[in-house]
Amino acid sequence: MSDNSAASTIAPPPSSPREERLHALDNLRAIAMLLGIVLHAGISFMTLNFGWVARDASRHWSFDLMIGLIHGFRMQLFFFLAGFFARLLHERLGAAGFAKQRLKRIGAPFLIGMVTLIPMIGVLWAWGLRQMKAPGQTLFKPEQKLDALPTGHLWFLEYLLVLYALAVVGVWLARRLPASCFTTGDRAFDWLMRSPLKALLLVPPTVLCLWNGPMWGEVEQAGVSFIPKLRAVAYYGIFFAFGWWLHRRRHQLGELAHHLKSGFALALLAMFIHGTIFASQPRPAQSDYLALKVASLSCAALYAWLMTFAVTGWFLRFAGQHQPWVRYLADASYWCYLVHLPLVLWLQVLVAKWSQPAWLKFTGIMLVTMTLLLASYHGCVRYTGIGRLLNGPREKPKASVS
Repeated sequence: MSDNSAASTIAPPPSSPREERLHALDNLRAIAMLLGIVLHAGISFMTLNFGWVARDASRHWSFDLMIGLIHGFRMQLFFFLAGFFARLLHERLGAAGFAKQRLKRIGAPFLIGMVTLIPMIGVLWAWGLRQMKAPGQTLFKPEQKLDALPTGHLWFLEYLLVLYALAVVGVWLARRLPASCFTTGDRAFDWLMRSPLKALLLVPPTVLCLWNGPMWGEVEQAGVSFIPKLRAVAYYGIFFAFGWWLHRRRHQLGELAHHLKSGFALALLAMFIHGTIFASQPRPAQSDYLALKVASLSCAALYAWLMTFAVTGWFLRFAGQHQPWVRYLADASYWCYLVHLPLVLWLQVLVAKWSQPAWLKFTGIMLVTMTLLLASYHGCVRYTGIGRLLNGPREKPKASVS
């Protein structure tokens, strides 16, 4: 994550990315946030027992498929975008300004959420288990140790803070290296960006991080521990670092908009292979266990990279225009994601025993959740101190004079 602006002699990037491309990536970041709400709202309808507080009476396999497809790339994409925007901010604000701004936008919401939202979720979780009359694990225990203190859906904020700190230190160290190191690094990165095999070439280091995960394709159980896992920092750090360097070489952004159809097709094939192997539940005693593990993890890693590149490329090509309502949703997405989980959990438990079809109940949960979240954002957040904390100041539109 070097940042020596005088180091590169290769086709230096423009002083600022094209504005429509920033709109595309900002919109994509918001979609990644909102997909998290979709994912959490659908967990109770999965046939796979995920250890969630509610298991709906109308479970359906299509939710396993939907959630697998989303979960397999969403957070990887998010950290990739976070790295891109982090370097943009670092370049604009400098190290001190960057640290201050990230502590305000990410650190403060994390701490506030840990003392408000997480206890609320713990209470709802315990209530939900009683309502479902099902055995389950409470989120909080007497004499809770720090490594077992849950961060819930806020876990990604803590990991962002860790990666931001590593980025600042990395830039400070990189400035003490000779310029030739960055020339070589930029040439290698440009070659990688132009290569149609870039996703495949990134699979080996990604698989190394996944190797000792709690299940095949998972780097950790997100949100169950306040202490970040080193392998998870490394895993998401690869995506973050790639996004960081892509901003440094941002004239290469257009490479992601190529080969979209083949990228999506290969991604789906990789997920199919991973899912088929995972569903077969291989046992260590099997003679082909190691080969199956390598194949499954490689396909999971390949899916994450292919989808990250293909979805980003699609947004760069087709979703780069500025639309006021899209900008509004992008602003609202951060608030919506931060506060959605208590509402979603309550609604899931409320409808869990109803006999209606799963997709009807899921649609109802999403409509109620998004209506209340967007109403709360507009009325209580956007033009208040909370909105300034999360997104910066926003001006109220002036009433037109007839």
